[in-house]
Amino acid sequence: MSKVTIDIQEDQGLFFCLTGITEELQKNKRLKISFKRLSFEDGHDCIIIPFREETKLHTLQEIQAILSRFDLVEELSTSTEDELENFAREQSLFDEFAQQARTIRNDQFDQFPELVDQFDQFQLILKTRLVRKLYPLQLLSAFHMAFSQNSCNFAVPGAGKTSIVYGAYCYLKSLPDDHPQRVDKLLVVGPISSFAPWEREYFECFGQKPKSQRLSGDINISRDQKEQHLYSSSPAELTLIYHGGLDPLQNQIIDFLKAHRTLVVIDEAHRIKNPEGVWGRSSIEISKEARGRVILTGTPVPNGYEDLFNLFRFIYPFKFKEILGYHYPNLVDMTKNSNPESTRVQQFTENISPYFIRIKKKDLKLPPREETVLHIDMDPYQREIYDFIETRYVEAFESNPGGTVKDVLNRAKMIRLRQASTNPALLAKPLREALANDIALGEVDPNARFTEYSDEFIDDSEFFDKISRYYENEIPIKFVEIEKLLAGQILANGEKAIIWTIFIQNSKDLQTFLFEHGIESKLLIGEVPQYEREDTISKFNDPSNTDFSVIIANPFSVAESISLHKGCHNAIYMERDYNCANFLQSKDRIHRVGLTDDQITNYYYIIAKDSVDSVIDQRLKVKIERMEAIIDHEIPLLSRIDDSDETDLIKALMIDYARRT
Repeated sequence: MSKVTIDIQEDQGLFFCLTGITEELQKNKRLKISFKRLSFEDGHDCIIIPFREETKLHTLQEIQAILSRFDLVEELSTSTEDELENFAREQSLFDEFAQQARTIRNDQFDQFPELVDQFDQFQLILKTRLVRKLYPLQLLSAFHMAFSQNSCNFAVPGAGKTSIVYGAYCYLKSLPDDHPQRVDKLLVVGPISSFAPWEREYFECFGQKPKSQRLSGDINISRDQKEQHLYSSSPAELTLIYHGGLDPLQNQIIDFLKAHRTLVVIDEAHRIKNPEGVWGRSSIEISKEARGRVILTGTPVPNGYEDLFNLFRFIYPFKFKEILGYHYPNLVDMTKNSNPESTRVQQFTENISPYFIRIKKKDLKLPPREETVLHIDMDPYQREIYDFIETRYVEAFESNPGGTVKDVLNRAKMIRLRQASTNPALLAKPLREALANDIALGEVDPNARFTEYSDEFIDDSEFFDKISRYYENEIPIKFVEIEKLLAGQILANGEKAIIWTIFIQNSKDLQTFLFEHGIESKLLIGEVPQYEREDTISKFNDPSNTDFSVIIANPFSVAESISLHKGCHNAIYMERDYNCANFLQSKDRIHRVGLTDDQITNYYYIIAKDSVDSVIDQRLKVKIERMEAIIDHEIPLLSRIDDSDETDLIKALMIDYARRT
């Protein structure tokens, strides 16, 4: 049996030198293929396998595994044995660090008294350098983040995750130049809509505007300008980039991270959960060069436990397997056999608990909310139109009881029915416009063909003429009720309001209607340029601004990453779809940390009587109750609520229709 000597070389480069194996490689092609995966090079009488400092042990373990698989006896040189002893010592220290991190997240400092002094020093630094005062849970979360250097924060929306990051960053930047944890720069990867909040929160935390550079969201920034920033000897302190912008600039960002001690933050990190996706892969590659790594998301496992795989791979790209304790297929299987009380799930949660912290909704102790449902009667023309198409659609559903909303035609019917319950004029618009959000989310085939006016559903020419001339006979009653609510109850008291609407044309038509009644409003929808959206949000949050007091928003465009609670305490829902997550996100825009204890937040839901509105309202209540209970779990597995399948909504509609008719 052949004996192979493994020697580590670090004085002339980083590589392992294997002697006594060249003859075996010539005889065994499978052995050669195995070592090819480690990018080996031929030496004089040996092979050389390169490694990076961070992957040293992992590479050695792979070498040992290959030798064992082919029955080759290994012999470690003295220097290699020393490395293994060093690793064992480092692993022991890491285990102690993990226990300390777990102690911090659980607020049990008495187990490690030395942490009390560190926490006191942390709070003193923030007190002297941070303008904003963090509340106790934010302080604990920020200390956990700074202590860990690599961590996940799964706080629910509205908990102030941005301020938590700035608290940790403030401390890490205060450390001496020669301290291994010190950072000087911040790279934030997030939605474009998050850029302005990150810049604004910097000002509110530090009392001065940040020197920042956006690498996404502005077509006027050329590739050369982006690279100029990344290769500058003194780049801006804060760099902002969209998740999808990482891959094109991956190599340049890696060079940037090598040159600057940078804390890398992935905001709305559930967007990188797919380990095979481009966004996920590029995030992992840049993480290897970061000085510190932070994951931010309030919904860490929207689809299953496997969603956590890439998040923890990001914060510990060289240790994630031993931290997780489970392979990706194991996590998929845990989701399929979902039981949060199972031994596997409990063990998995225990494994990762030192490296994440979660602030739950109930922890925020937010002031009260009041929810008002306004049931309104349709006017005659709308009633006639709605009843006509509802009858046809219900008959179609009954004739095909096996059909689901996954069928594009059933999805289209439900959209048309929601349009009719709000504004029948929308029925004259091409169906593709109504499905734009679903197409963008990949839930509908972008190549699907739809008739221009949904003739398959509304094929009566005389009836369609009533639809196309609807505005000549009526104004949508929801428009009228919203104007009354604004003028008589909200604006009259000097307050502001946000109106949520699913259909883009509705937002435009409602804006025109309100303007005709003396109410100025601004739109926050996808087609509005980002700079204009940011200006609108800034003015809306400014108490001294009197230009407008109403914004009309689409949840697909601004349901996440923005805060409106400083200027607005009223939300009106003209219409809702069946996406519970988007709905809860939209509510959180005005119900967040920072409100006074006596501030009441008001939600108004406009419901057309005897319509799909009522069915959606009832079914959403069931989903919300279940989702809110799950959200307050340590690991909120939201896939237990199917947030895209409206099949049960179709069934509920059929039951409600039978009751009414």
